[in-house]
Amino acid sequence: MTAAICIVGSKNAGKTSLIERLLPELIARGRRVATIKHDAHDFEIDLPGKDTWRHRQAGSGTTIIASSTKVAMVRLTEREAPLEELLRLVDRSYDLVLVEGLRRSPLPKILVHRSELGLEPPHVLGEVWAVVSNGKTDVAPAAPRFRPDEVAALADLIEQRLLGGPSQTPAWNLPALLAEAGRMHGHLCPGQVLGVRMAILGCERLGIFDPKLSKRLIAFVETDRCGADAVQTVTGCTLGKRTLKFVDYGKLAATFLDTETGRAVRVAARESARGASERFAPEELDPHQAQLRAYKALPDDELFAVEEVRVALSEADLPGRPRHRVVCDSCGEEVNDGRDVSEGGRTHCRACATGAYYAPVGEAQRKQVRA
Repeated sequence: MTAAICIVGSKNAGKTSLIERLLPELIARGRRVATIKHDAHDFEIDLPGKDTWRHRQAGSGTTIIASSTKVAMVRLTEREAPLEELLRLVDRSYDLVLVEGLRRSPLPKILVHRSELGLEPPHVLGEVWAVVSNGKTDVAPAAPRFRPDEVAALADLIEQRLLGGPSQTPAWNLPALLAEAGRMHGHLCPGQVLGVRMAILGCERLGIFDPKLSKRLIAFVETDRCGADAVQTVTGCTLGKRTLKFVDYGKLAATFLDTETGRAVRVAARESARGASERFAPEELDPHQAQLRAYKALPDDELFAVEEVRVALSEADLPGRPRHRVVCDSCGEEVNDGRDVSEGGRTHCRACATGAYYAPVGEAQRKQVRA
């Protein structure tokens, strides 16, 4: 089960504010963090008159609303859900859950206290690992003290005691990259999720954690479908920069080449990934949504096959200004970067030499089309 810690304290002590500070600090360290908010009162999410509210009024005990980027569920219960049940709702891919409230749970606690409230800190069960306060308090005298703005030091403590020390790799903000890929592509689909994670994995294997800034990376995509857009989103490689190469194999696979070291890795989606998604989310009736959920959460080795490869890249394929220009003797058009064909002492473009994908429309045909 995912590691978890409770942020507890009196009302208005600053629990939510502390979580708002801790989340970006932990995410920047490469941690995937989820949150659970415990409400001592009967909360209401649905707005009267909305479709999901009408579903519940008609008798639905569990109502789920889903879009391409988020899922929410409201389930009526006869008792308060146990903490273990709430934690099981969090995807296995998360490193940590910050729980706001539940001071009587057995989880370790961070106690938040504000002296100006004039209130004594609440009695808590379990071990208090830290006290966050802007003043003095006698609670948990053995626990270290932090000011509300000392989130970096508090994150150090959480990582050391709960997560085994600092993360070994820089962070990839997967939700942000998925959102960016969805905007670029027009929607978020399973192929986009695979493409984003494929690019992240390829970059990690090469030790490139800033592909958009390093300018060391060339990506070869083997499909002209959704995953190719996702690779471009993560890496910043583009056709115009000559750092994105399209090799039409019809496969959801990509090779990532570090031009500084010459190392290259090829990452290919496993055919078995589809079955894995069905196993991961058997209750999901929509296969599309099941794949979205699974591809976001399943381990890399279940989704991809990775191998180190060699890529022979000619000088004519490198980024930068054209190194060679000629004019086709047949059509008179300019040809860049060695894409010409020499035959019988004459120079031709590939279209003229071997046949083009297009065919000029003759005058007679144009008249016929107009008629």
